Amino acid sequence: MTHAGVGGGTDITVRMMMVQAPAEFGQEFTVVNRTAGSGAQALQYLASKPADGHTLLLVTQTHLLSMLRNRSLPQMSDLIPVARATEDPMLVLVRRDSPLRGPDELMSAGRARSLRFGGTHVGGVDHVAIFAFGRAAGFQQPTLVPFRGGGEIVINLVGGNIDTALVNPAEAEAQLRSGEVRPLMVLSERRLPSLPDVPTGKELGINSTAATVRGYCVLKGTPEDRVARLEQGLIRAMESGVYKDYLRNTGQSPDSVTGRQAWGAQLTSFFEEGREALTALGLLR
Repeated sequence: MTHAGVGGGTDITVRMMMVQAPAEFGQEFTVVNRTAGSGAQALQYLASKPADGHTLLLVTQTHLLSMLRNRSLPQMSDLIPVARATEDPMLVLVRRDSPLRGPDELMSAGRARSLRFGGTHVGGVDHVAIFAFGRAAGFQQPTLVPFRGGGEIVINLVGGNIDTALVNPAEAEAQLRSGEVRPLMVLSERRLPSLPDVPTGKELGINSTAATVRGYCVLKGTPEDRVARLEQGLIRAMESGVYKDYLRNTGQSPDSVTGRQAWGAQLTSFFEEGREALTALGLLR
């Protein structure tokens, strides 16, 4: 079950997993799309089902930010992480003719003034990522310029309406190919195979990572043997050639798929980072 509409990146992730999952589990899977409330309706739908492992929610950072803003929703403590499905690192981009020619110029500018970063809505995943990146880099607090999505962000970056942006590689694929934008760094633990010459933020002394992550959770109370079976089966389903091709073709990390321990630690880390960022931005009390 997902909070995304049919055909979106999160919905496609579920459906790509389902190519092999029926063979792994010996039963069919059905996608349920509950799209309202930035993940709120999906969380409520999950909570309405038995804690038996038969309902999986594909969780993203959006769900966690909704939890923070609405304590009446199911919370992190009500979920059991099972397996991560994707990790889509963010690039720091500038336009081709930007005066921010490289990381050094970006760092100097960000410390001297508030840079205009393109992102989605105030208090959303992009806003939290921009805040965390700016703090790690020692920037003056960046100014968020909100747009409807990654494609619109990149168009406005090319047009010179913003200084820089944090976007996933697939969102800027055409502009990267044409040279209209330049990646200064990738906010991941390792360089991307598709952009081997682009350094990581950590290589440049910026202790910050940012990515769009998606992974599966079930309700607290699901029997341990079922959680273990789900973890094992989902990982095997996502180790198929079809799923690996999906990750590669969309520019996502080849190390995306991982088990519940690493996935749970990442969720907890982002939840706390989100709480801190929203509080500092005056969006959470």
